[in-house]
Amino acid sequence: MKGHVTTALRWSDLPLSAVSYLVFGNACHERFRAAFAASLGMQTEAVRLFGSGRAALHAFVKAMGLQQGDEVLLPGYTCVVVPNVFMHLGISVRYVDIERGHCNVSAQGWAEAIGPSTKLVLVPHNFGIVTAGLTELRAAFPAVIFVEDAAHAWGSKDQAGTAAGRAGHAAFYSFEYSKCLSTGLGGALLINDAGLRQRFVAAQGTLLTTPSVATLLKQLLTLSYHRLCMSLPRRVLQVVQTLLRAPSRALGLVAQTPASELDGRSQPDYAQALHPLSAAVGLPQVSRASALWALRRRQALHYDELLAGSVRIHALPRAAGDVLLRYPVRVDPRHRETLAQELLELGIEPGRWFDDVVHPKGSLRYGYADGQCPVGESLAQAILNLPLGLHANLSAAQSAGLRALALAPA
Repeated sequence: MKGHVTTALRWSDLPLSAVSYLVFGNACHERFRAAFAASLGMQTEAVRLFGSGRAALHAFVKAMGLQQGDEVLLPGYTCVVVPNVFMHLGISVRYVDIERGHCNVSAQGWAEAIGPSTKLVLVPHNFGIVTAGLTELRAAFPAVIFVEDAAHAWGSKDQAGTAAGRAGHAAFYSFEYSKCLSTGLGGALLINDAGLRQRFVAAQGTLLTTPSVATLLKQLLTLSYHRLCMSLPRRVLQVVQTLLRAPSRALGLVAQTPASELDGRSQPDYAQALHPLSAAVGLPQVSRASALWALRRRQALHYDELLAGSVRIHALPRAAGDVLLRYPVRVDPRHRETLAQELLELGIEPGRWFDDVVHPKGSLRYGYADGQCPVGESLAQAILNLPLGLHANLSAAQSAGLRALALAPA
């Protein structure tokens, strides 16, 4: 099955990481931090590691000391963990609709939305598609802090060739199972502005807590399970999932975002650190960064060719420097589930990121009112995404099958 998880992980990375941790111990944390910073073209001191991307965002926003009445602008197409950070900090948010035909808010859209009480703008690079014009926005609104959501965008570059995450004052990244780089769970904060970096260090109080052995084991088991799923044919995968799903969840062996967090009844442990062993898992993936990014670009170009001329499946526009996490397409909402089933029959997992303005569908929409972002709502109803990464190279039969689906009548 061609799927969307552990897309940069090889089986050999796991024993290699264990050996690395046995040799270097806690130093794996700093080794990974330095390697990840270098992959962005940054010095190590600009990067901080966390137990999740949402924890990185939470730490930065908290350190900025926003007050009651300060406004944060969020994109009308995002993941629930992003607005939940501001809900848990008691900060008001307002959503800005995405650009028609795209999956991000345009620079003009942000500029028109910024008001006198706006103190922070969160700019995403959804699916790895970079939002252009951020440098100009910073110049036009010097009193506003711009934070990049680069959770999907490790490897993407803007038109000037600068890594995604380096145009804003700060950026956060995710190393969760379904991201371009997978350590189980984990994330990073990049602070580009030297003054804000000093402010962050001064404001950061409580030290991060190392995950327990039980938590680490759960993350590694889940990582291994997802990697196994990427190695199995579709029919075998269905049997394995059926056999393992109930007992693994009953025993609490699956590391995942709990439903109570999605609907706002609980909050995550924002103070959790990235375990040095998890950092060791990320090291060999970072060492292959250029090859991994090149692979994703080739795969995206292959999808371009297969979908060319289709009246059923429409790729979202992207720039030459974008390294996609997933290949997003827009389809007729009335036939989305039918097409999804046809993709499954080909052994291609039909991803449904982002199926709501605040993904996933049914989660808490902190501060969002229906109809506020009609373009985002429209895309959410029509989105499907195709897999990219180490385990997503289509076979000749799958390529032919996808081409046939693309050329079928609407």
